[in-house]
Amino acid sequence: MTTSLLLAHGDDSFAIAAAVAELASELGNPDRIDLAPERSPDEALLDRARLEAASVGLFGPHLVVVHQPLRAAGRSLSGEEKLLGLVRDLPEGAALALAEERPSRDVGKPPALLRRLEQGVRERGGKVVEQRAPRRAELASWTRRRAASVGYSIEERASSLLAERVGGAIWETDVERGEQTRVIDSELRKLATYAGERSIGLQDVELLTADTRPASVFAITNAIDRREPAAAASALRRALEEGQPVLRIMASLQGRISDLIVARDLVDRGVPPLELTRLVGRGNARIAERVVEAARRYRPIELERMLRGLFEADLAIKKNDIEPEAAVAAWLGEHVLAGRSAAG
Repeated sequence: MTTSLLLAHGDDSFAIAAAVAELASELGNPDRIDLAPERSPDEALLDRARLEAASVGLFGPHLVVVHQPLRAAGRSLSGEEKLLGLVRDLPEGAALALAEERPSRDVGKPPALLRRLEQGVRERGGKVVEQRAPRRAELASWTRRRAASVGYSIEERASSLLAERVGGAIWETDVERGEQTRVIDSELRKLATYAGERSIGLQDVELLTADTRPASVFAITNAIDRREPAAAASALRRALEEGQPVLRIMASLQGRISDLIVARDLVDRGVPPLELTRLVGRGNARIAERVVEAARRYRPIELERMLRGLFEADLAIKKNDIEPEAAVAAWLGEHVLAGRSAAG
């Protein structure tokens, strides 16, 4: 009798769930017990998982699935030890799956406990899979592969539009991508039902799939960099509709415009590239070049007015003179949408 052990982690919730389902299928789809922490740490959950995993029935193992095991362990040394002990002491014949969904922004920076957990799973002969959600320009091809795997036919332009409508064209790093593949899978099923025997076409997607691309604060500041008022307004609208905190949006704008003011001043004074890299690129020449390029699209007086306008909007919000959403929208209208003159 052997131990069945899986650690699936990453930011693609659909793929993580599929990995757990694959393990269940390999085991003959036994009874399944799903456990998720209610707090952090939740050592009681780890104790229960240990007990359930050790209870191998007469007809074989049941599958214990622990969701968010790192949250269950928390920042507690005893919690970490219980989680690692759950893997280390898993009895022969038991079946355990650990499903750890990570935020997209953090998926490339695994914590030390996750690495220790990976090592522990491998030492017990278990399987470790990292499931990262498709990034920019990858979701359309993922859509076509998914459609083919479940027997659907979709035109290339239709798959591109479907991917775009759930955020596949957004490249900013603050966008959460964990549900995008799950949404694509759901939309494909709906579209295939509608299309029947024919291929899913562009018009099907236009008719049946809503635009649910996620909001990004970085998308606002990037549009400001490119001096694209319409793109900035669209990104701001999506961010507000998604409930992004206005003060966070304004803080990002203040930081970016401050950088542009500094960059424009340094360029006008003829500061050499190496010094620009240190002062506005935080040591990264590519970032410095991008900030300088953005700063040249504005006159110094425009940037100063934009920053002053943000400070005034922030003060008005804190004095309860205006609603936060109205304040940031008014700032955008006055200083971005109305600013039509080119940089000098």
